Amino acid sequence: MKKSIYIIAAASMIVACDPVEEDISYSGAIVTADELVAQVSVQQVNGKNGNLVSINADGNKVPVQVSNGVETINSTNGTDLLLFQEGENTVYVRGFNADGTIVEKAIKVNVDVMNNPVPPQYGFFTNLSEKKWTWDTDVNGGGWGNAGQTGDGPSLATKGDGTWWSCKPADLAGQMNHSSTGNPTGEEDPNAYMIWKLNGLKIETYAANGTLVRSGTFNFDMKRQIDGWSIGTLTTSAESIFFPWQINSNGYAPTAFEIIQLNEEKMVLTYSGESGLGSWGETTFWRFKAPGYTATFDGLSDEPSAE
Repeated sequence: MKKSIYIIAAASMIVACDPVEEDISYSGAIVTADELVAQVSVQQVNGKNGNLVSINADGNKVPVQVSNGVETINSTNGTDLLLFQEGENTVYVRGFNADGTIVEKAIKVNVDVMNNPVPPQYGFFTNLSEKKWTWDTDVNGGGWGNAGQTGDGPSLATKGDGTWWSCKPADLAGQMNHSSTGNPTGEEDPNAYMIWKLNGLKIETYAANGTLVRSGTFNFDMKRQIDGWSIGTLTTSAESIFFPWQINSNGYAPTAFEIIQLNEEKMVLTYSGESGLGSWGETTFWRFKAPGYTATFDGLSDEPSAE
């Protein structure tokens, strides 16, 4: 595999905030973003830039992390990162100063060839940039409600089989006893929306008038499945998605959801809690859709669509 050393065009910023991801021991030094050392090698495919880079950030005076905006790694020597789209991409090198500040160098990398497959779920969730999701009322007229844990997730997702009760978005304002707020937030509206972003794997939830209701982060593991019920697991920070509370649980907000449908247009999540597979115990569901969806991503893995 050939690699070329990419010329770094750096943009920098200083952020006075607590470090995230993992605890890093400070070395006692303080540096600026321009003083961060980083060499980026881009995989070459017939003389063109592929979508895999290797970052060598040895020699820095402070602890550093490297990131592609999705995955963040503390290793500094020969770290391989996948890039997600043709054209301009950004990799980040962050330095953690002894005074608690974080300095960041943004390195632009141009990708000519998507020679390494990207898991399709990134495209489904974010369109490999950002993607709008709204309430989906196409099945049984509601976007949130409860159902029996039938053991057959696909039939609940596509046909509503096993549904006990399905609430229209506009009627959620009358269901605040299930929430932690006790008051409507603006997401109880068929025109409310969420923006899911690839960079930082962020979720932003908005009222219909564009007011930000909440924000959070997400990740997923398509290997964490329940046979016959789910195709993977979505994890979020607490209270990130639309009306994020388990039904009949006094405002409890799950952070791990079963994915029972996910494709370019539909996302259906459930939280079964202590209800065993096929037990007909209570399961909370959430239904979202991407309005007017048009795919812009390319270079995805050729594994089957998760439906």
